[in-house]
Amino acid sequence: MATTVNTNFETTCLTSNLPEVMEIETDAARLEVNIFIGNVKVFKSVYYPFNSLVSVRDIRSIIEAALFEQHLVMATLKIEVYEPKNNVTNTQTVIDENGNYVMTFGSDGSASPDATVEDVKVVYCRFKTGSSSSDFLRFHFLTTRKSALLPRNGKITICNHTQGYVMGTNLARIYYSVPWSPGQMLIYNWDFGRMQSTTEAIITSNKTYDDFKNAVNEPSCTVHMVEYQIGTRYFNIFFTDEKATDVFTFVNAFNIEETAFLFNTTTVKTEVDRSEAVCGNRMQFYDETVKVKHEVETAPLTYDEAMWLNQMLTSKLVKHPMENGEDAEVLISDIASEITNADKELIRLKFSWKYADGTEWI
Repeated sequence: MATTVNTNFETTCLTSNLPEVMEIETDAARLEVNIFIGNVKVFKSVYYPFNSLVSVRDIRSIIEAALFEQHLVMATLKIEVYEPKNNVTNTQTVIDENGNYVMTFGSDGSASPDATVEDVKVVYCRFKTGSSSSDFLRFHFLTTRKSALLPRNGKITICNHTQGYVMGTNLARIYYSVPWSPGQMLIYNWDFGRMQSTTEAIITSNKTYDDFKNAVNEPSCTVHMVEYQIGTRYFNIFFTDEKATDVFTFVNAFNIEETAFLFNTTTVKTEVDRSEAVCGNRMQFYDETVKVKHEVETAPLTYDEAMWLNQMLTSKLVKHPMENGEDAEVLISDIASEITNADKELIRLKFSWKYADGTEWI
C-alpha cells in the first residue's frame, strides 16, 4: 500500500494561512489521521477514501484551539497517517467486548506511520494576511497596532518571531528632554544587540517607562516617545502624564496577552431582581439577585487604535487587573463598535463589562 500527503505546508506557517483542506492519496480502505501540537495529540480520526483520496478539512480550528488551550504562540505541528494493520478477514482481527470488529492502525506505537508531515512550525494568528507567513513575520510585530499611547506608570508587551542567527538592527531610539534645556529634544539609542536568538523563537519584551528612562541614565530626564526597532519591524511608543481610567488585559489575535489602557467614561448600573412576600402585616424580600454592569464609552480613538481595541471586545479571555495584584476575568457584552476611516469622524467604542464570577471588587 502507498499513502502520501499531497498538501504542502510552509516551514513556518501562520494558522490563518494553513490549507483549508489537507488531501491524502492512498490505496488503503481506510486511514487513521493523528495531529500533534508539540508532543500532545490533539486530534485522531478514521477516514474512508473516496476515489483514493481522503480530505481532512478545517485543521486550522483544531490547531488554534490546541494552541489557545496550551497558552502557546508557536509550536511544532506533526501529522501522522496510519494504514490499518489488520482487517476483518484475517486471523489478527480484534473484537471488542460488544462483539464489534476493531481496526488497529499502529498509532499505539506498534508501527511507524505510513505518511507524515513534520518540521512545521505554526504561529497562532486569527487574521488572514496578504503575504506569505515568513514575509509577514519578518516585517511585523505580533500585534495589529503600529503605535501605543502609554501612561508613565504602564507597561507594554512587544513580541516578535525570529529565526536562529538572524542579524539585524535591534534598538530603542529614545526621545527625551532635560530640565535645563526643555525646548530641545535629545535622542539616545538603546542597543539590544545584533542577534536575538540562536534558534527559531518567539521573543517577548516587557517594557516600562522606567526601563527607557534608566537606559538614558539621566535621572532628571523626561522620556516623550520611543521608536522601537527589531530588524525590519518598527513600533512607536508615546507617553502621557494622563492616568488611564480603566485597564484591561486580553489575549490578542496572536494568542499574546496585551494590556489596554483606556481613557474613557464609565457608568456603573445596578439591577436588583427580587421577589416579595407578606407575612402578617410585614412585607419582606427574598430570592434577591444583584447584577452590576459597567458601561464604557472610550475617548476618541484613531482608526488604528480602534481596530486593535476591537480585538479586546471579541477576545476569548479578558481580565481586569486589581489593586491587590490579582487579575479578575471579565465578560464583555453590549458591544457598539462602528469604526470608520473618515477624517472628520471621531471613533468611540461602547461596551459593557462585568466580572465573570458575578461579584464586585472593592
